[in-house]
Amino acid sequence: MAGIVRHTSEVYTLTLFKEFNKEFMKGISATSTLIGEHDTTRFYRVTSLMGDSSNEVIFDSSMELIICDYLKFERFGMLCCHSLRILLINSVQRIPDAYIKNRWTKIVKSKVWDKFGKVTSLAEKVGKNIPWRYEITRKFYNLVLRAEENEDAIMIIEESHKRDSLAIDALNSTKNVDVLTDASSSTKILDPTRSKTKGRGKRAKCHFETSKKKKVGTSNSIQSKEFGTTTLKQHLF
Repeated sequence: MAGIVRHTSEVYTLTLFKEFNKEFMKGISATSTLIGEHDTTRFYRVTSLMGDSSNEVIFDSSMELIICDYLKFERFGMLCCHSLRILLINSVQRIPDAYIKNRWTKIVKSKVWDKFGKVTSLAEKVGKNIPWRYEITRKFYNLVLRAEENEDAIMIIEESHKRDSLAIDALNSTKNVDVLTDASSSTKILDPTRSKTKGRGKRAKCHFETSKKKKVGTSNSIQSKEFGTTTLKQHLF
């Protein structure tokens, strides 16, 4: 067993190690050509076994830096077969630390599940769905790894994601409408309480209405007197 394979078997989880081993076997069967060199940096062209594809790889032995234009590490967090081929021919016995994502290691996985096992009360407060989230994330990631090199498989995942997203959004919107309907039906609007007043309950008149009534009464009393009923006083000149 190559040193680099032994190293990854000790570091990666079982699922990631299986995927890594597939890439490593493809790297062994590929061919590589040195196309340039500058100080500690070398430039390679890696060709697949069938010769239907080739990629360029840059390797700097002093900085443990390796870059491939396939960009598998940048997309999925794991080195591609082209990079592994170059590490192998340069007698590298372990994956550089910069190219091992902590989330795919055994140590992080054990810490995550130990945390949920020890802090049960906290998990109940936060939500019982947290372990399910990690499990379903792992399943979907494995599915992506299996489909990444097949254009038809990638299209299936993309279409499934769109279809499932629309279905979940519709389900959530229906649930929200039901919650609002239940809340509105359970709420009763009551009439405001009426205050009791003394007397017959008539509306109190304002100052202007009262003063107007008094003026109208005075004018009526004056107009009710008939002409000639008042004796005129005689004045002597």
